[in-house]
Amino acid sequence: LIPFLKATVGIAPVIIWGSPGIGKTASVYDHVKGVFAAGAADRGVKVPKDAKVELFERRVNDYDSLDFGGLPFNDNGIQRRATPDIWPGAGSDAKVWGILLLDEFPQGAREKQTVIQRLFDEGRIGDYVLPGHPKSDPNCEHGLVFIVLAGNRQSDRANSHGMGSQTGTRLIHVTLEPDVNDWIDWANANNIDPTVVAFIRQQPEYLHKLDPKQTTGATPRGWAILSKIVGKALPSSIEMIAYAGVVGEEAARAYLALIHAARSINIDEALVDPEGAEIPQEVGHQFATASLLIRRATTENFDNIVRYVERVGAGEFSTPEIAVFVVEAIKRRVPVLAETVTYRDFSLRWADIRS
Repeated sequence: LIPFLKATVGIAPVIIWGSPGIGKTASVYDHVKGVFAAGAADRGVKVPKDAKVELFERRVNDYDSLDFGGLPFNDNGIQRRATPDIWPGAGSDAKVWGILLLDEFPQGAREKQTVIQRLFDEGRIGDYVLPGHPKSDPNCEHGLVFIVLAGNRQSDRANSHGMGSQTGTRLIHVTLEPDVNDWIDWANANNIDPTVVAFIRQQPEYLHKLDPKQTTGATPRGWAILSKIVGKALPSSIEMIAYAGVVGEEAARAYLALIHAARSINIDEALVDPEGAEIPQEVGHQFATASLLIRRATTENFDNIVRYVERVGAGEFSTPEIAVFVVEAIKRRVPVLAETVTYRDFSLRWADIRS
């Protein structure tokens, strides 16, 4: 998604389509500076080094059509419209730089979409001028703001009104699909509980398993929420209820199976006796072990963990991919380990797997 945005946002507004909870909004938030920089380069705009690049998120259904165009008022018998403060830079003489994210755009009624459409074409709504628009502010006297939209499809049953062709043909369209490897990279960088990451690594079909007819189900957003609940160490009597309320009953039961397996494993033995410690033979239990190793890893026990997970073969870990998964996840949690001889040698031994 991000390479696509970087390549296109400077040309025309981009709309990101996709199912609920897969990270459309979060992706833009996480990469706003890089996407903006690419768009500015495409436009040939030199942005000051001290410029504050911002993300201006506006959810279309939070506003009425009059809010977009500005409330009318009487000026000596002439009806004018006040410039709404929802637009970047409105009411300020300072230049603004960034991305205007119009979230849940297809959920907005068609008349709202039509009003906003003027920003695409002319860079104006009433007296408001979109900074850096090729027609209304070609010399970037007000700054530079690119437009990105996001929303759900009508097939997602997310109250989407769809989009008329007169609006759709003014946009560049992209559909975001969940990717397990991308999500795991994101999860490891954002302190998602290792048991959640290990579960998705073992059963990737549960990363996004959402029935549009149901109000809840497994989504990337749901797993991030569930991770926070896991951190509260809930009593076993309410675990299933809490987890099912976030990712649905089927995914919650599958995740709990891994949790229960993890609780039955004596991970301390592996940390002190990596050559002699027992390795579970059931693959699900091996991933449960992996999640515990990631959680318990320190600079002091890293060598032992590597020796333990490298025991691959008959009666040992079923695949070297588990070792790579564990070591790379630990490196993200404890970045200093990337400078150790242990990590360097491990990377060389399993270079073909890591690639």
